[in-house]
Amino acid sequence: MKVAWLTTWTYTHNAWLEMWSPWKYIPQEWNKQTIDFLRANRSVWLLPKLNVYWWPVEEVMSNIWKLREARMLGYYKLQINHVLAWVWEIWEIKEVHAHPQALMQCSDWLLSLWANPDFLFREAYKTPLMYETKQVVLEIQDEAGSLASALRVLVNHWVDLQYLHSTPYTRWKYRFYLLINEKDLPLMNSKVFRDELKEVWWNVVLDESWSLDESWNVKLVKTSTNLSSLNQVKYDPNLALICSEKTALENGLNIYQNPFCPTDNETHFSVISTMQVNDLDAFSGIVTDKVMALLSLPNRVWVLAQSLEIIKNYWLSLSFIMSLANNSWGYDFPMVMDKPKSVLLQSDIQKIWWNLRIL
Repeated sequence: MKVAWLTTWTYTHNAWLEMWSPWKYIPQEWNKQTIDFLRANRSVWLLPKLNVYWWPVEEVMSNIWKLREARMLGYYKLQINHVLAWVWEIWEIKEVHAHPQALMQCSDWLLSLWANPDFLFREAYKTPLMYETKQVVLEIQDEAGSLASALRVLVNHWVDLQYLHSTPYTRWKYRFYLLINEKDLPLMNSKVFRDELKEVWWNVVLDESWSLDESWNVKLVKTSTNLSSLNQVKYDPNLALICSEKTALENGLNIYQNPFCPTDNETHFSVISTMQVNDLDAFSGIVTDKVMALLSLPNRVWVLAQSLEIIKNYWLSLSFIMSLANNSWGYDFPMVMDKPKSVLLQSDIQKIWWNLRIL
């Protein structure tokens, strides 16, 4: 068995070590090299899909869906552990350095330090630039049918959705990053619109008019890895670092809080295969209650909401969705959702001339 994974000592690598023996892995890069590797080797790949910095996932997902032979065997859960480390006095901290993923995973405690992770995430989760569009973010409870109900509000106001992708924000909430036409932004910011969303327990939380509150006095600095600022932290009393407990102790750093992320914080990895795997016993700890699917829709204002209403009727919950323009004047929506309880789901989608392919 051959596997494509991320850089050594990332959480993806740790997940691989827990699932299989360490001498079987074959390191690969993102994008084209990984896709070519999957095609050539009939291999397995771990795709981080929960509690992760979104853009590498989306970049690779847009290629993975083109592999018609790819399918999701299940997903693997891994506990996240971070500490906040520094050398000097805690009250001297002016900057916290870490990879954007670690900053996101520790957002609750960063707020307690008077740092503002939302400002960072507004940059981290930028949607693609499109002419005369604006980014809007919906915060939605993690329940079956929640996105369908929120999009119904947009449909009722004839808001034209240009782009969408989802990112878990907490264990119980998701953030959906949307692109809408600029002409619809005043409506999205209006009290009437927001009150309608609040009636179904969802809210617009960010938009292009949002700015950093000056009262936040601890700066968050994105780094390429959790360790790239290690030497700076040793000599600058204003800097702190998010890293593992082992790294902090080995480098003589003090630990302010352990763990520095919620104790129930975990990350999920989809186990995607391009080979025929019939014996799941080889995949220790794999969870099989989710499937990957590809929903193909025409480019119309209301079609996504209508198709999600059908999925909602089957009480299926989405844990990932994003939009990709296809070559037939429409959009593909790759998604990870609860395993369908009936084949009627696909036939109901197809009755309205749309397509849902379970991978």
